[in-house]
Amino acid sequence: MPTNAQQIDRSVAETEQLNQQYRHLLENIEQGFCLIEMIYDDAGTAINYRFLEANQAFEHHTGIRNAVGKTALEAAPDLEAHWIETYARVARTGASLAFEQGSFAMDRLFKLDAVSIDGAGSNKIALIFSDVTERRRAEQRLIKGEERLRLALEAGRMAVWDWSFESGEHVWNDAMYRMLGLQPGTAPASFSSWMSRVHPADFPGVESLFSDSLKPGGEFQMDYRVLGQRDEIRWVSARGRTNSDAGGKVTRSYGVMTDVTERNLIDKELRVSETRYRRLFECAHDGVVILDAGTRKIIDANPFMTKLLGYKHAELVGKELYEIGLLKDEVESKAMIRELNYRNQIRYDDLPLESRKGLHKEVEVIANLYNEGDRLVIQCNIRDITERKIAEEHVSMLMAEINHRAKNLLAVVQAIANQTAKEGSPASFSARLSDRIVALAAGQDLLVRNQWLGVELSDLIAAQLDHFRDWIGTRVMLDGPVAELTPDAAQGIGMALHELGTNAAKYGALSNDTGAVLISWKVTKGANPRFSITWLERGGPKVQPPTRSGFGQTLIGRMAQAAVQGTAEIHFAETGVCWNLNAPAANVLTKSSLGPT
Repeated sequence: MPTNAQQIDRSVAETEQLNQQYRHLLENIEQGFCLIEMIYDDAGTAINYRFLEANQAFEHHTGIRNAVGKTALEAAPDLEAHWIETYARVARTGASLAFEQGSFAMDRLFKLDAVSIDGAGSNKIALIFSDVTERRRAEQRLIKGEERLRLALEAGRMAVWDWSFESGEHVWNDAMYRMLGLQPGTAPASFSSWMSRVHPADFPGVESLFSDSLKPGGEFQMDYRVLGQRDEIRWVSARGRTNSDAGGKVTRSYGVMTDVTERNLIDKELRVSETRYRRLFECAHDGVVILDAGTRKIIDANPFMTKLLGYKHAELVGKELYEIGLLKDEVESKAMIRELNYRNQIRYDDLPLESRKGLHKEVEVIANLYNEGDRLVIQCNIRDITERKIAEEHVSMLMAEINHRAKNLLAVVQAIANQTAKEGSPASFSARLSDRIVALAAGQDLLVRNQWLGVELSDLIAAQLDHFRDWIGTRVMLDGPVAELTPDAAQGIGMALHELGTNAAKYGALSNDTGAVLISWKVTKGANPRFSITWLERGGPKVQPPTRSGFGQTLIGRMAQAAVQGTAEIHFAETGVCWNLNAPAANVLTKSSLGPT
């Protein structure tokens, strides 16, 4: 039977073993541990506490080294008062306390269990604690991240779905309901609710593609139509993916959906606009080249431009304007860019252009500077004005010719008026002057209709003898080749024919019912061809030569001669008047009528 001494030794050994086990346990746990003793002032108010024991994890979690034997305020002079107050309450009541508390002094957040060693009124308290600073920060980051995600989803009007295959739970945000034309909470968040709002024409494709995505690593990506608010058709773009477990079993499908109706409308308008622009670009009857404003090199040209210059499209791309014959040299090219940077648009009304084959053109150029995406470009519209310039020069020439002829015509009218006033009675002046001006006007009408290029002689005879039109071919006979008279010849011969016709009607072959007139003309051949025209009357009253020479004879004599620089003769035979005009053919006929010489 053991003696008392042996029992005491055994108890001491067991106690020592327990202490070693206790110490081993404290030194190897992850939590911090310390045993503290409260310190009070004379009034019994807790003012500090002392560390009696501390494990290695204590230093790791608090950053306080060699704490045993020190008071709390010695170890951490800025320690907050609430620590002392909290531990004093545990010591006073003996009730254990679990709580989380932060310390600005140690820049830590702790989760603690405070236990009174001997119950109420004891000064010793055991503390077991963990540093949860990083966990709390991670939680806060997660909360902030979720908040940012929520704001981003709301700002982007993104719908979100999350389908757990393990629990069968579907989670939608409010935007998902609204995008499908539903009010949040009025319909269950489910695959069937989703598919019921898909446009019938798109339903088979959406269902098939989504089903195909339900595999490990599967993804769902599709634009399709849904029935939105009031069953309005909206376009949405859905993007999703699946998660699976280690065994390859799909556990979750999640994704986002955005309303792209407006984007699709804008894309459609852009495509239409691009098509219209491209058609205008390709079909325009003006040359169009697009240049990079930085390099001054051509980046595009329309078909008309390639045709105008004789280059293939690929041959134009990469060249500067002066290299295709539009501007003089690189100096002018750079000057154009400088002016465009200042004014954004410049115009060249008349630039020479030489095609690849050496053809010279006159062009009008309008250059505009504008942004095309992330670069400045220059669009040059180039119009071929060669024909217009030729037309303008022709019009200018015609205007000068008209001015010249108007002056001449006025001089002729003035001469006719003066000479008419000298013959006959004043009472007949107006009628005689009017007839002669009408004759002059008839010739002018023919010239105007033929653009002052010439008048066919047979047309001139018909115009001057218009009041005898029914007799032409019967009592007025024409005989001669096709002959186109120059404007000057037409004016002189026309006036002479009118005067001869007037006299024949008053006194000659056309004054009775049986007389006739033969108007014949011919052109002789040879080195110096000549033109002659004859007026011959037969069957009229016996001719009496005039006793005096009036203005009528001037018209058929000197004025006719002057018009063609030829010779006019008139004979008053008893059988009928005979008038003949003879002149070099070059003074009477146009070049086209003369033919090759």
